[in-house]
Parts: sequence; structure tokens; C-alpha cells
Amino acid sequence: MRKILMVCTGNTCRSAMAAALFKKYAAERQIEVMVDSAGLHAFGSEPASPQAQTVMQEHGIDLSGHRSKQVDFDLLDQYDLILTMTQDHKRYILNLRPDLANKVFLIKEFAYQERQETNPLNEKMNKADSDVSDPFGQSVAVYHRTATELLQAIEAILDAWQ
Repeated sequence: MRKILMVCTGNTCRSAMAAALFKKYAAERQIEVMVDSAGLHAFGSEPASPQAQTVMQEHGIDLSGHRSKQVDFDLLDQYDLILTMTQDHKRYILNLRPDLANKVFLIKEFAYQERQETNPLNEKMNKADSDVSDPFGQSVAVYHRTATELLQAIEAILDAWQ
């Protein structure tokens, strides 16, 4: 079973949604994974943002029990794959832990690589646009767009893993 950690800044929006979406859609495809999330600058044990909770409810996912947690050395060692939301998140982790270079990727970068391995002619994933937009403090509509970005990457990964 693959163990995946989703990483963003505060662990109340992007990584929380990414982990929840990945769990749901992997389970639907009967792909066994353990997925969790954390933030590089998470404060205490914060709930997912109300907007993230609303958007995830529309996917049939309850994020009300989510509590943010901070990335630390021990946490990073527990996972086979660490998927970040931005290039800055990836760079931050690799500056702390260069030994993890073979398992830290941007989520869109990893999706693009997985898609290329299974279908090299498919250009659905745009490698140049590799950061997932940050919806923090914005409207539910912006959270919807972010969830769509995440879901496209997640579906590409899961398609490649089937």
C-alpha cells in the first residue's frame, strides 16, 4: 500500500482537500492507499476552512473532523510519496531534507509524469502550470476551481495506477 502525504502551507485548504479527494476516488477505484495531509506553516490544530468544507461536501466528503498539523522530519519519513501544492513547498522540503528528492513532487508534476508513462501523447496535464492555486480567504467559487485542479491531477495519477 502506498503512503502519500499532501503538503501545502497551512493545511486548512489545498492539502486537506487533496487528501480527502485522493482517499475518496482511490477507494472508488479499489486502489489501496494511505493518504494524509500537513502544512509547512500550520498553526496548532485548525479545522479545514469553511469554504473547503462546503466544496468537499459537494463531493460527498465530510471535512468537519479535519485538524491541521505541521510538517516535521519524523512525519516526512513515514511516507513513500510526498505531493506538494507549489514549487515553493517542494523547495522548502528539499532544502530541509535533500535525501527525499526521489519522493517529493508537486502534485501536478507527479500527475504529468504518471500520465506520460502510461499515455505519452496525452497533453491534458500542462507541466508548465504546476502550482495549485491557493484559495485561502477567497470565495467558494475559487475553492471550486482549486478542487477541480486537484481532481484533474488525482484522476491522472489514479488512471496511471490502475
